[in-house]
Amino acid sequence: MFQQYYNKSLRKMVVAFGSLFNDIVVEHANPDDINNPLNIRVPITYAPQEKFIRRLLETSSITDTTRIENQLPRLSYIMTNISPDASRRRTKFSTLKSPNVVGNDCQPEGFQVENVVPVNIGFNLFVYTRHIDDTLQIIEQIMPYFNPDHIFEIDMNDAQKGVRVPLIMTSNNITERYDGDFGNRRVNISSLSFIAKSYIYGAVTPMTRIEGIGLTLGIEYDE
Repeated sequence: MFQQYYNKSLRKMVVAFGSLFNDIVVEHANPDDINNPLNIRVPITYAPQEKFIRRLLETSSITDTTRIENQLPRLSYIMTNISPDASRRRTKFSTLKSPNVVGNDCQPEGFQVENVVPVNIGFNLFVYTRHIDDTLQIIEQIMPYFNPDHIFEIDMNDAQKGVRVPLIMTSNNITERYDGDFGNRRVNISSLSFIAKSYIYGAVTPMTRIEGIGLTLGIEYDE
């Protein structure tokens, strides 16, 4: 019944989600030239919130007398859950056929995918800043693109190219984390939750080419 295969469907979703927020830039005042502000690109890392906060609040030692801190602002994200989507459910043994017509003889050749499962994938995006203005800049660059969702395309496997995946923002929360005395570091944290309406695919197998027959197969696919 079970066989080994790996389409990297979930891995591609994780990479695609992170790449959406890979070019966020915040603007800081330039002490040397007030007419030319400094543009700082915000780095993003795949990491849970608790682990990342601990890294931010701790300092690293170069020598016994020199210590450095992680620079803010920064972003991190994590995949939180995967659940089947009953509203987009297919039959238990649904099949996708994706023909690829090659050559001048129009002979079909392609791939077949068994057991496609629509899933909702949850993501959390965390924003860490030292200044509240940086938080507001980052949130303002993200929210306008989710009205109500943002759709991107992913090549899921050899059979499914350019699959359109809606990404929906479900909630956002802004808090300030401050523990200890006045010498400790202040960190503003924003948490944004998303749901990606994606798919998990079964094994992908090549379709058989029928020699000598000019037959064009249709694509059985539900958006």
